Amino acid sequence: MSTLFLVNIAIEISCSVICLVIMIGIIVGDGLRGRLNRLFIWILFSNTALMLSDTLAFFSIGKTATHFFVTNFIGNLFTFLFSYVVIACFSNWLNIYLASKYTIKRTAVYIIYGVCGFGIAMTLFSLFNDMYFIIDENNIYHRQSMYWLSQVIGVVGMALNSIEIIRRRKYFNRVEMLALGSYIVFPIIAIIIQMLYYGFVSVYISSTLTIIFIFIGMQAQYSKTLKEKELQLTQQRIAVMLSQIQPHFLYNALAGIRSLCKTDAEAARDALVKISKYLRSNMDSLMNQTLIDFKKELEHTDIYLSLEKMRFSDRINIVHDITVHNFKLPALTLQPIVENAVRHGITKKVNGGTVTIKTEETGDSFIITVTDDGIGFDPAAPIDDDESHVGIENVRSRLNMMCGGTLDIQSLSGTGTTAVITIPKGADSV
Repeated sequence: MSTLFLVNIAIEISCSVICLVIMIGIIVGDGLRGRLNRLFIWILFSNTALMLSDTLAFFSIGKTATHFFVTNFIGNLFTFLFSYVVIACFSNWLNIYLASKYTIKRTAVYIIYGVCGFGIAMTLFSLFNDMYFIIDENNIYHRQSMYWLSQVIGVVGMALNSIEIIRRRKYFNRVEMLALGSYIVFPIIAIIIQMLYYGFVSVYISSTLTIIFIFIGMQAQYSKTLKEKELQLTQQRIAVMLSQIQPHFLYNALAGIRSLCKTDAEAARDALVKISKYLRSNMDSLMNQTLIDFKKELEHTDIYLSLEKMRFSDRINIVHDITVHNFKLPALTLQPIVENAVRHGITKKVNGGTVTIKTEETGDSFIITVTDDGIGFDPAAPIDDDESHVGIENVRSRLNMMCGGTLDIQSLSGTGTTAVITIPKGADSV
């Protein structure tokens, strides 16, 4: 085995060990709480598999025992395959990282998925016509006439990621831009080196160096940001809980129960149970740091509505159009929106009105729509209810931080209000 092969093997094993150490560091340190952490681990895993596959091929070259022919072939095949997987994983990680800063579509990711998928398909197709490589009778690897296509596909995928980085550069600070810049600069340097020293694995080394730079410059910063968001969410949960335990609401509910005690003891007992559940759910939300089932949030909302109906009777009409419920969302997301529709919409009309709660599923998200036919408001007019405004902004902020969700409210004075909550699929893994 030549000195160059031994050097390549040593370098690739070292790169694999570095990736494994970073993986262990993420798992032991921040764990798998953040979606970006999990996606970054996939990058590390794919890059490690790429290095070990190439190492296996180098180790097998020239050895004529039957099993070495097999390991040489498998090593080269998986080197091709995992080179595309690494690009796809990085693209997904980059998109989610950008999504943590602002609303972004996944169009670029799907295009790169298509490029990488095409590369994987062509690699598998090459097994039948040897257009990329062959292993000769001496167990030596040889590039074939269409080898260039495999490289062009990979370069296109990396170029698309680089274009995305350059396009979105205004969203990165200096440290982030330097880290992501390594994804553009290192491969260029590696290609030049490989042109000068054929057979040296500089391209694969560059991928590991890029991962190290990104981890130091961005992933560590994200972990810090994640802890800050958790503190902010805790403070917001306290604010939400306190805003929900409103003196005037409790007074009105208890006054209604007192009246029922004189006329309908069974109804009064039922109302006490409901208000107890309502308060318990509010207190539980203070300790809940994860998403909850929509069914649980809807149950809490219905308890609130039943207490309001005890006061307003037929002036409040509720319509449920629940076609999907198997998803999660932050606690106290739906209930404050519905409460806003009741307090500032239909109960301010002489004859009351109707609140409709609707759920639906699209290809990439779950949508909750809360509609009321109350008095509405003019979005351009100054907001005269700071408490309501803070509550809505609190919901919007928690949706964004906990699951990447959004809240959009449209209203027309004298007609009513529509609030749309969008929960991305896979939100429970964010």
